[in-house]
Amino acid sequence: MRGFASLVTGRRSKWVVLAAWLLAVIAVFPLGSKLSDETTDSTQSFLPASAESTEVVRKLDNDFRQGETDTGIVVYKNPNGLTAADKQKIFVDSLAIEAAGKDKINLVEPPATPFSTPFSRGSSQALVSKDGTVATMVLTTPTNFDKEGDWGKAVRDITDKNTSDMQVFVTGNLGFSADANEVFNNIDQKLLFATVALVLVLLGAIYRSVILPFIPLVVVFFAYTLAQAFIYLLAKSGATVSTNSTSILIVLMFGVGTDYCLLLVSRYREELRRIEDKHEAMARAVRRAGPAILASGMTVALAMLVLGLADNKGTSSLGPVFAIGVVCALIAGLTLLPTLLTIFGRRGFWPRKAVVTYDPEHPSAGRQGLWRRFGNRVLERPGIALLVTGVIFCAGALGLLAYKVDYSTTSFFKHSVESVEGFDALRSAFPAGTLAPTTILVESSTGQVTSLQLGEVAQKLKAVDGVAGVTPPTQFSRNRQIVAFDLILEGDPLNKSSLDVVPRMRDAVANLPPGTTALVGGSSAINYDIDNANTHDLELIAPLALLVMAVILAILLQSLVAPLLLLASVVLSFACTLGISILFIRDVVGDAGFDSSIPIFAFIFLVALGIDYTIFLMARVREEARRYGTREGMLRALSATGPVITSAGIILAGTFSVLMTLPVSFTFDLGFMVALGILLDTFVVRTIMVPAAVELLGDRVWWPSTARAGGRLREETGEHRVPEPAEAG
Repeated sequence: MRGFASLVTGRRSKWVVLAAWLLAVIAVFPLGSKLSDETTDSTQSFLPASAESTEVVRKLDNDFRQGETDTGIVVYKNPNGLTAADKQKIFVDSLAIEAAGKDKINLVEPPATPFSTPFSRGSSQALVSKDGTVATMVLTTPTNFDKEGDWGKAVRDITDKNTSDMQVFVTGNLGFSADANEVFNNIDQKLLFATVALVLVLLGAIYRSVILPFIPLVVVFFAYTLAQAFIYLLAKSGATVSTNSTSILIVLMFGVGTDYCLLLVSRYREELRRIEDKHEAMARAVRRAGPAILASGMTVALAMLVLGLADNKGTSSLGPVFAIGVVCALIAGLTLLPTLLTIFGRRGFWPRKAVVTYDPEHPSAGRQGLWRRFGNRVLERPGIALLVTGVIFCAGALGLLAYKVDYSTTSFFKHSVESVEGFDALRSAFPAGTLAPTTILVESSTGQVTSLQLGEVAQKLKAVDGVAGVTPPTQFSRNRQIVAFDLILEGDPLNKSSLDVVPRMRDAVANLPPGTTALVGGSSAINYDIDNANTHDLELIAPLALLVMAVILAILLQSLVAPLLLLASVVLSFACTLGISILFIRDVVGDAGFDSSIPIFAFIFLVALGIDYTIFLMARVREEARRYGTREGMLRALSATGPVITSAGIILAGTFSVLMTLPVSFTFDLGFMVALGILLDTFVVRTIMVPAAVELLGDRVWWPSTARAGGRLREETGEHRVPEPAEAG
């Protein structure tokens, strides 16, 4: 680390490092700017590879002329009954939609219309409610998540005209995609600007300096530009990169990047008071804080890579993307950051130059007395402190009993949108499952599928509780050995009760006569399979991530006991966070449940990012304990890192809370959970729980190594000396 520190802080070499970064950013910027063109959001890109619903999508894409299809539903409602003028409008709309052309609305077949006219095709009275107040027009398009939002908007532009007393809604996948486009349009830029503004305000309040708050932003910007380029190359190599991962990446990189900046700036400020030369001060700061930053970055990156083992492709694709982002932030934090801080030196702290004035006789600065006094109070009664915090966390974890999975159509958006209003109108007159029919594939291994085979499968499925009915065959494979038809569920096809119908349907067609097989796919089946994959993934990922963190902590702290203690505190904090979040979101916000992937993301973010503060604290405890013993080392470490961890926690929680501003339940839930968990880690785990536990264990916390014997010998021989002032945070 000594040679590396000299390189990034040298009188001449620092300019070489800065020039290298500038050239690298200029070189890779064109690649990163094309990342959005390479992101993939196809159905198969997020489905578990071994799931039955994945096999349905695969067969539709490979064996059917139309491939996988989606639907848009135009709902027409007149509470007083649909008039002749209303029916005429529906007919005119269908002609206009068909005439729009594939560039605007790519239909694979003419619209299915509800009323017969001399010129209509495919009309069906099944598309009209029994009381004659609601009618629907069904549009079938190829499955294309990039285009469906535009198609839905084009349909709305046509159908919104001349509605008179009739209400018109565009729902189904086209309608939901159109509404989602409005929410997620330019989301990366919105999140970037919101995060930058928040971080800048918080850093300004923390440092009260003109220049210093901008340095972490520059460092993260350079790292983000580099990460985008590498992620683009990853996508070009054939790996799946989703828009979801690139959106969250912004928040993640600002969070971890700012953490590293805060730690190094804090250490640099200490050394500037001890050492007059700014280059030597930064070199010493890098040597002392560098190992903690390196260990933290590697821990988070490896924990993110563990996501790559997930069965759910939507989760596994996030791992490499997030790992690349964290590694780029780590590299920038260890190279570009010390270079910039060295270039500005003490001037970077203007107008608060007093905090970095060279004063070797009084190296302490800041308000470390507050943290030392707080630490003393905790260590005076460590058993009570640990018991109280443990009981509170266990009580919060009881909220896990209220955990419920739900993908309800009506709760995806946080505010009213047309697609949800249309769904409400639709299910008032038809089975709710009409919104997203379940796809059934019947395959014959002996030749073309016969009507007898189709009839037997249909009869078995109709008998399943929760099934409202089945439709005639909708597609035939090219060799006509596979037939697709739709099944309509009674309830909302995306809520938990409808997902529970999926295994019953699969059981019903599991024992067909030899030569006949049936597969159940579609939205309900997809979410059921994803739900199962997420449960499996959490059971696999959580232990592996904890193992990775334990190994790195053991190497850093040269201990086997300390990592177990620290990971136990992190897991308990996560359980409490998840429990409180469940109660808040279900009972206060009013949502019925959660996306089942939320616990996985929350675990990885909370445990991996929360371990940052563990490393910052315990690396300093270890360093101080070698000179002053474990108890004094803890007090000095609390005093030195208290302001750093508090500032980092507030900023990290703030950056993730930006996700709560998006009007989507998934991002709101994730942002709330991570922000809450980070605050608990910052103000409870690192300041009360861990110090109390370490005090109870004493030097045994470092087993099988020990704290430096000198600290204990002073107590045993009575050779006390006045402790040196704690280093400033």
